[in-house]
Amino acid sequence: MKKEILILPAHIIEQDKWDQCIAKHANGLIYSRYDYLSNICDNWHGIVIGDYEAVMPLPWRKKYGLRYFYTPPFIQQLGLTGNTEKIDLELLTREIRQFAWYGDLMFNFSNSGLAEAVKAKQKINFIITLKNGYDKIHEAYSHDLKQTLQKKHPGLIYTSENDFLAAITAYQQNYASRMPHIHTDCFSRFTLLCRQLSQEGNCLVRSVRNEKGDILSNVLLLKDNKRIYHLINTTITEGRQMHSNHLLLDQLLRELSGRDLLFDFEGSELEGVRTFYKKFGGYSQPYFHYTRNILKGY
Repeated sequence: MKKEILILPAHIIEQDKWDQCIAKHANGLIYSRYDYLSNICDNWHGIVIGDYEAVMPLPWRKKYGLRYFYTPPFIQQLGLTGNTEKIDLELLTREIRQFAWYGDLMFNFSNSGLAEAVKAKQKINFIITLKNGYDKIHEAYSHDLKQTLQKKHPGLIYTSENDFLAAITAYQQNYASRMPHIHTDCFSRFTLLCRQLSQEGNCLVRSVRNEKGDILSNVLLLKDNKRIYHLINTTITEGRQMHSNHLLLDQLLRELSGRDLLFDFEGSELEGVRTFYKKFGGYSQPYFHYTRNILKGY
């Protein structure tokens, strides 16, 4: 029997049931949690299938009175989460298309059937299995990375931090000009989200400092019951010259190794970043980019 498919505004959704669906399924990622969506998205509705047996967020905006999908900053992939075996993909696809005229949605790694139905394109992501332990993780490093890590850089210190605000500020100061679509308000929303997650013990910051105590590289990570997410990573010019980010991620993986979690690099489509992440081994776990275009019929 096919399950009923409803599209509900966020304030109507039963948060506990929604979050339970996200938490208990392997394809439930932190971005789809109710509070994450409510903090980051301008507006969102949710597809609810059956009694929250599967759910799917639909972030949206309006332009000229027309509703369109958009990809909120600090969210890599959303899509369908939960028990998807008995879902009528044809009906689901119709509901998605009727909800908005155009725009972009990111489907998660498990949504290959839905992606095929709507002609979505693959995007790149890299994953490391932390429970394999550091020795196996290090063994998979590229030869080039191993050589870089063997070079001595006296005075570089790996530190554990809790200052998520400093990490966000550094990222904004160094990279915001390259991302004009991410407005100051978006960073403010992300800061509020990180404050909430930090109180839960699910927002981590790690840095590499020089002998003067200056931060050369830092990374802000978010955590749930399945993954540690590599959200934002900043390296200043001096750090690039000293390969501080190589050291940072290596020591981070050493620290986190052995946990029954996945390390999620969050991409990337940028060739230089993608090449850097590939040096750390792991495996490719693609997700999907759907572009809604009513004029083209999909």
